[in-house]
Amino acid sequence: MTQRNPEEIYSSRIEQYKSRIASIKRIEILLSLVKLALVVGFIAVFYLAALAYSSTHLIGLIAAAVFFIAIAIIHESYIKRRTFFQTLQTINEEEIRALKHEFPDYNSGGAFQDPDHAYSSDLDLFGERSVFHYINRTATGMGCRGLAAWLKNLPADKDSDPIKERQKAVLELSSKIDLRQNVQAHGKIVEDSLERLDAITDLIQEPVFILPKKGLILLFHIMPLITLSVIGLVIAGLPWPFLFLPLAASMGINRQTGKKLIRIYLMAMKNTRILRNYAQIIAEIEKAPFSSAVLAKIGESLRSDDKPASLCIQKLSSLVGYLELRRNPFFHPLFNTLFFWDLHWTYRLEKWKEKIAPHVPEWFDSIGRFEALSSMANLSFNNPTWVMPEITNNDFVFRAQNLGHLLIPDDQRVGNDIEMDGKDKIWIITGPNMSGKSTLLKTVGVNLLLAQAGAPVCAETCRLSPIRLYTNLKVSDSLDKSLSLFYAELQRLKMVIDGVVQHENVFFLLDEMLKGTNALDRQAGAIALLKQLAASQANGFVATHDLELTKLEEDFPEKIRNYHFDGYIEGDKLFFDYKLKKGKCESFNALILMRKMGIDV
Repeated sequence: MTQRNPEEIYSSRIEQYKSRIASIKRIEILLSLVKLALVVGFIAVFYLAALAYSSTHLIGLIAAAVFFIAIAIIHESYIKRRTFFQTLQTINEEEIRALKHEFPDYNSGGAFQDPDHAYSSDLDLFGERSVFHYINRTATGMGCRGLAAWLKNLPADKDSDPIKERQKAVLELSSKIDLRQNVQAHGKIVEDSLERLDAITDLIQEPVFILPKKGLILLFHIMPLITLSVIGLVIAGLPWPFLFLPLAASMGINRQTGKKLIRIYLMAMKNTRILRNYAQIIAEIEKAPFSSAVLAKIGESLRSDDKPASLCIQKLSSLVGYLELRRNPFFHPLFNTLFFWDLHWTYRLEKWKEKIAPHVPEWFDSIGRFEALSSMANLSFNNPTWVMPEITNNDFVFRAQNLGHLLIPDDQRVGNDIEMDGKDKIWIITGPNMSGKSTLLKTVGVNLLLAQAGAPVCAETCRLSPIRLYTNLKVSDSLDKSLSLFYAELQRLKMVIDGVVQHENVFFLLDEMLKGTNALDRQAGAIALLKQLAASQANGFVATHDLELTKLEEDFPEKIRNYHFDGYIEGDKLFFDYKLKKGKCESFNALILMRKMGIDV
């Protein structure tokens, strides 16, 4: 079977969209000319009517206006189609750049950074040029949160079935490029954000205040009829001061309910288009056939009493759109005084919420889960040589061939083999500066969490059992918490120890433990910690420059193994092969690097 070439596929799609956009632009030019002709015709008929009016002129003016509106509506639909195809073209152009390890224009996940998390900060999970930034293809606040949650919260138990089901969904979506990119395009056309999602959620969850007030409902339905009747009577000859009675009553009611209505408007403000695009995203998912259980469940969840969720959200978009008339300084005061515009549409909104609101959190969650799966499916599509790991319920296994870090470009990445079976296995990794120790720990950590999220891993083969991951790689002091480096690191190490006590399958990654204290205490403390970990059920990697720790292999031959990286010198230059080897390191380069910096040692 010929392996697909993602760049060729993206390039082909770009050309297809360019062709469609060009065709639409030609139609748009034609429609613009038709509108111009109708305007000229309208002016001509108006001029002739001014000279000598007849009913034919009136019919001509009405016909020109009607045709102009119809053509304008058609033109607007073509503009939307062009915008959609232009967005799809941009998406494919971004994917080509992503294949070259240029980070795409998606949320980098900075809002999810948490220095107290068990591993996310150490593994550069969130932020600019992070793991999340590289993977993320979500275009809504729900998707962004959903993907971040999957990466931050690994499965709580050893059951591999949920991971396997998610893998099936990722593989199925990987081949559905049209569906994935259509959902992306609908989301990217409007600038969604976590803040806007929160505003929409608050709007939907806002307690109703009109529905319980039957008298108020009756009043704002009857009062417009009374006001219009009085206006008619005034035109017929009733003294005009009588008009002030219904108008004053209307203004009083609006004033009484104004603060609450303004609050609702502020939550609804500028969200009409986003809700409309949510509806379009849901519609794309609704009409897609799925074979995997996870995706089928997402599709089934997008209904309310056999009514598609897309239509329900489209209805919400329309209701919110009517409330946005408040932004018009001329029509809003008039319509609100005569017809109780705000009360009327807020009442409609509350009736919608009464029936539909309980379903909305599940719908938004379904969008989030779909986009998270789509992001991982895109990762799989872009990297056809990567493997979907085999997940097993064994006590502990972690085997991988040519395991690499996804943030290192293909032409620079050096993979390593990992083979760790059974519990109580600790690898102590030594080596010179810049030889690859820290990178290996991050490589292992990132691939472990990707595997358990249901994503492919950067390896030729991979087999593992679910684990709880804890890291201590780059702890720093904290001025805002008044923590020294040493105490901050002790807190991280306590998290690892607590994890060992509380969870059966723990995997830890430790880099240069106890950096914030003197050499003797650091060595004694590190040895004591490793002995404690060796006596537990935990597995993990420890990177260190301290060769004294490698002697623990003699004390715990069944549990501790020494591995190392090394380098070599040619002339005055250092070179590394970044390949992991058995045994402890016998050469270090600190003095050489110091001499290169001009320090006399």
